[in-house]
Amino acid sequence: MTQENYQNQFTVPLKVLIIEDTEERQQVLTSLYRSHAWMLVNTGHRAITLLNAYDFDIISLDYNLRGELTGADVAKKIKSSRNTATKIIVHSLNPKGVKKILNILPDAVIYPVSKWFAQISILST
Repeated sequence: MTQENYQNQFTVPLKVLIIEDTEERQQVLTSLYRSHAWMLVNTGHRAITLLNAYDFDIISLDYNLRGELTGADVAKKIKSSRNTATKIIVHSLNPKGVKKILNILPDAVIYPVSKWFAQISILST
């Protein structure tokens, strides 16, 4: 790895898709990704549209979304989209929903948004 490539891996912003319907959680997630290039959607349909149009480095996925689609529906589309190799973080607080997503995307990382609230509380004190 060249010196330039090494430095770029720490300075190039990640492309992040945040899929979350709750305003308070949206604020937490966008603040955590503030130094990166992020897109925020609150419905499964919008998420699927972006999955088919852009390449992301990280997808942060909730289970309960606005509209008729769930995070599990989005997970199915991730598997067949151009983002199949993207790192997935499941931040949902719904344990049954998390299990459904993990059945579809077994390599996804589970990191409930409640842990992120704790991080922000620690950082702001």
